[in-house]
Amino acid sequence: MRIVIDTNVVISGVLFGGNPRKVLDYWKMNSYELICSPEIIDEYEDVLYRMLNKVKNSNSELVEAFLSLLVKSATLIHPHHNTKLSRDPDDDVFVNCALSGRALYIVSGDRDLLDIEEVDGIDIITVREFIEILEK
Repeated sequence: MRIVIDTNVVISGVLFGGNPRKVLDYWKMNSYELICSPEIIDEYEDVLYRMLNKVKNSNSELVEAFLSLLVKSATLIHPHHNTKLSRDPDDDVFVNCALSGRALYIVSGDRDLLDIEEVDGIDIITVREFIEILEK
C-alpha cells in the first residue's frame, strides 16, 4: 500500500508523538510504502529544523534519524502531474506526488487537503482513519 503523508503529520510524529508517531512507526515496520517527491522531502526537512528551535525539549537526534531513514527507505517519485486542487496551493505537491506515485491514501491533518476527500481514487484521510485501516 503506497501512502503520501502531509508535513503536519510528520512534524507531529517526529516531535510530539501520539497517533502521528504511530503512523511513522508502522512505516518503520514496513506496514506501508511511503511515497515522497524531492519537494516533499525538502519541506519535511525545512519545517522539522525550524520547529526544533521552537519546541521545548525537542530532540535533534530524532529529527536526524527520521531524515536519514526517509532518504534510505522512502520511495522517491518525480511527479509528472500538475493538478491544482487545494485551497492552499502548497498542498498540491502532496496531491501530485500521490497521483504520480499511484498512492492509495494521502494522510493529513490539514483541512485544506481533507476537504478534498478524494482525487482519482486516492482517499485523503486523517491519521486516526489511517491507523484504523492498518489495525484491521
